[in-house]
Amino acid sequence: MAESLKLETWKANEDAAAHASKLAHFSEAEKLLLANKEMSEKLPSEDARFPRTIFDLAQVYRAEGKYSEALPLYARALEIYTRLYGQESREIADTLEGEGELFYSLNDYAQAGQILTKSLAMRQRLLPKDSPYIAQVKNDLGEVYTATGAFDQAEPLLTEAFAFRKQTSPTSSDIAESLEALGVLYRKTGRLNESESSFRDAVSIYGKTVGGEHPDYAVALENLALTCEAKRDFDTAEPLLYRVLEIRKAVFGPEHRDVAASLDNLAALKKLEHRPLEAAALYEQAIPLWEKILGKDSSDLSPDLNNLAAIYDMGNDRLKAEPLLLRAIALDEKALGPESPEVGTDLNNLAFLYLLSHRFDESEKTYRRALAIRIKAFGEADPAVVETLGSYASALRGLHRYPEAIAVENRMHAAEAKQTNPSK
Repeated sequence: MAESLKLETWKANEDAAAHASKLAHFSEAEKLLLANKEMSEKLPSEDARFPRTIFDLAQVYRAEGKYSEALPLYARALEIYTRLYGQESREIADTLEGEGELFYSLNDYAQAGQILTKSLAMRQRLLPKDSPYIAQVKNDLGEVYTATGAFDQAEPLLTEAFAFRKQTSPTSSDIAESLEALGVLYRKTGRLNESESSFRDAVSIYGKTVGGEHPDYAVALENLALTCEAKRDFDTAEPLLYRVLEIRKAVFGPEHRDVAASLDNLAALKKLEHRPLEAAALYEQAIPLWEKILGKDSSDLSPDLNNLAAIYDMGNDRLKAEPLLLRAIALDEKALGPESPEVGTDLNNLAFLYLLSHRFDESEKTYRRALAIRIKAFGEADPAVVETLGSYASALRGLHRYPEAIAVENRMHAAEAKQTNPSK
């Protein structure tokens, strides 16, 4: 009788947590699953409720952005499922998909691609060809390929998943997910009208299925805004991005990573609109928030530090810009190495600050180092290298080192010619 009651309680909690997750009530789902975890830890080792519980909890943590808490749960679930079922099972394929999606969220596309490829192969061996779970992982893997620029690999997977879903569930959230994935691909490949159409359809479907307060709706709305921004339709993009920020604050609270990402998107839009004071204010909100989320030593802070410094730069507030750029250099050197392309970009930005400030000696030295890194990383004909060569020549002219400046300008012109006619 006691065991039967435990099973009933576990099942009730499981169903209630799934319902809460669907509604984006993640804190409620988390509490229910933590109660199940405590209960199922006492079950016999062959009972599959424990790995199912920690897998579901990992999924909720991932949705909440608690990636460091989710990752060990995926690993633990995989370990137990492998012991229970061997090297292949639907449960292992599901867990791999969740883990792959987590690495995708962390921008670790190499790891995400490997894991999702394994999940797809396993599902194709274990499930019927018309299984919606195969379409799901195809869509996920297609998103990874899009993120890495492997568009020729992404498009077949995304279109296959979309075609299947359109045939089987044309008004479901799944089809909206496919429309979003295709919308991102279209945007990245310059098909902006197709991208906008895909995102508008996705927003409409999410509005009918999960509602206009759900984070999935917010993601679709954000992507629509970014496509409108790419089309220079700022009047449409701006209110959409503010609505996304509002939804995310309501769902996740004011200190979530998605809120920080929304602040970044709004800041970038204000910068494009030539509204530097508003852009700076948004970056000034985002940076402390990212510090809380990522830690003050994370190199992921560097893009915002560079962006805010650039605004200070152009607004003649260079005393505030310099420490931001020096911090970005230090973070990227520590995390990525002193010759990483990211450090080259940081140095290039710092050298430009010195150039604008007529600190030509410091500018020349900094450009020289940035140039060496960029040439090693990209080759002399790369646009970033050409940009650095031109600015480096300006620093040399500021020092009245004209013969050296002319020589650098000649290198720049040769690199530009190589871009126009690579065979020469």
